[in-house]
Amino acid sequence: PNEVVISATLPYTGFLVLADSYFPGWKAYDSADGAPEREIPIYRADGNFRAVMLGPGEHTVRFKYSPMSFKLGLYASFIASVVTLLLFGYWLWGRIYREEDETTVSRVAKNSLIPMGLSLLNKLIDMAFAMLMLRILAPEGAGRFQFAVIFIGYFEILTRFGLGTLLTREVAKDRSQANRYISNVAVLRFLLWLSSWPLMGLVLYAYVRFGNVTPDTALTAALFGVALLFSLMSDAISSTFNAYEKMEYPAGITTVTTLMRVTLGALALLLGFGYVGLAAVSVVVNAITLGILFYLLARKLFLPRLETDFAFQRWMLDTSFPLMINHLLATVFFRIDVLILQPLKGDAVVGYYGAAYKYIDGLNIIPAYFTMAIFPIMSRYAASARESLMRAYILALRLLLMVSIPIAVGTTFIARELILILGGAEYIPHSVIALQLLIWFLPFSFINSVTQYVLIAIDQQRFLTKAFLIGVAFNVVANLIFIPRYSYRAAAVVTIFSELALLIPFYYCVRKHIGPLPWVRLFWRPSLASAVMAIALWGMRATIGGGVVKSLLVEVPVAAAVYLAGLIALGAFTREEINAAVDFLRARLASLRRVVV
Repeated sequence: PNEVVISATLPYTGFLVLADSYFPGWKAYDSADGAPEREIPIYRADGNFRAVMLGPGEHTVRFKYSPMSFKLGLYASFIASVVTLLLFGYWLWGRIYREEDETTVSRVAKNSLIPMGLSLLNKLIDMAFAMLMLRILAPEGAGRFQFAVIFIGYFEILTRFGLGTLLTREVAKDRSQANRYISNVAVLRFLLWLSSWPLMGLVLYAYVRFGNVTPDTALTAALFGVALLFSLMSDAISSTFNAYEKMEYPAGITTVTTLMRVTLGALALLLGFGYVGLAAVSVVVNAITLGILFYLLARKLFLPRLETDFAFQRWMLDTSFPLMINHLLATVFFRIDVLILQPLKGDAVVGYYGAAYKYIDGLNIIPAYFTMAIFPIMSRYAASARESLMRAYILALRLLLMVSIPIAVGTTFIARELILILGGAEYIPHSVIALQLLIWFLPFSFINSVTQYVLIAIDQQRFLTKAFLIGVAFNVVANLIFIPRYSYRAAAVVTIFSELALLIPFYYCVRKHIGPLPWVRLFWRPSLASAVMAIALWGMRATIGGGVVKSLLVEVPVAAAVYLAGLIALGAFTREEINAAVDFLRARLASLRRVVV
């Protein structure tokens, strides 16, 4: 009763009338002459029936009942389930975790797996919200929102100025300097934020005047600019927790505020405030986040006091300037394509491209949090034990490649289903093509993410600037040449080659200051296991039918099991690593049994 599929052949343009009652919530999709399915409007025929207009040729028309009320109910149920899961996790963590029992290995595991797990949960929440947002805003509105987010992202980098990374690195070495660093970072960031507004206004005016950006989009970016101040201060507190190797606190608060943001954001969308309302929500949520983090800082670490030192601030700016430039250049070469796409190809194309990037952004948290967890340890190794630094670096690369290569292979197969779940048929096929291309930058991006922080740990941040200049120059020139002709396809392919352009100078510096890397040993096992997984996926695609969700529920677990079995068969894990994992699981299960008893 919720879906009707009709085949129709028309010699000329006409209406297909279904003798079924017209009612809000029905959608229609047309696949003409074997082309990909696209959504088409439904008309009320003869006062009561559903009708669609079709061109000449063969058509397969699918009517589906998909009311917004059901989507909202599903969304609310999902949020409620997440809240329940978080409350249970918080209770369980309080019963199991004992800081006095920590070892170096368990601390790294805690500081990487917990923030990474919570961030994955945050991305899952964001994905659920994106499913609602993309359908309400449609590609054009989603493109405008995406542009505002990318635009303010550049000013966020300028005002953060690399000070968070500097704070984490230096306080990790000497915690007695924590108040001095956080106080001066807060003062500097406020001054940087205040001075950024004239430049922000000038650039926005230029885009509105010459780049086809709407005034509503400019207002959205301005509201994000207000929210930026609270975000800058929150980041300083989070960096302090990172230096103390207590990453679970900012990660947990981020999850709470993510729930607030998507709940209030859904309300703003339903009340008709659109993407401007989403930006206003970010102001409120960022202010609440800052208040919670400040309370935790005072409760768990220390109560900060104002400690201003202008000479020290000048040193901090001089030292962190390369970090800021590197972050800015990394973002320019990673996201400059959106700023080029918007004036050349319009809001809808940015919307298609942005929908694909939702998955990319979600996956990028894996190297980000893993690297942040091991960065304090790498900083200490860099100062006293370079051989230990090299071993930790190789292990990090091996683990990240084991994760990124199968994700790239698997996403290529299931990209269509992922986009249908996220944005619906309105984003087919453009977002699918963009995702299938973009995903292949992932292995190189994972390598560059950890390598960047290794070079920072050995005080080579100024060399990073030169490397990023190479990557940015290649990215900007290639995008300007190819985007006018090939649109988002060119942007996706250029992103892959830009990561390669960045990897070359990165590796030159690693080889010079630390030593050569065993590339073949790092790549061959996950690559071969992923190839076996690809064959299994291809076989399942040819034999398994059913809907989008049904096929994913079958294919993804089977593919993951095949890949893991392939890794084990190829000897990817040493006996010591397997024994350590077993011992860790036994210890966690023993703690869990004590809680239950």
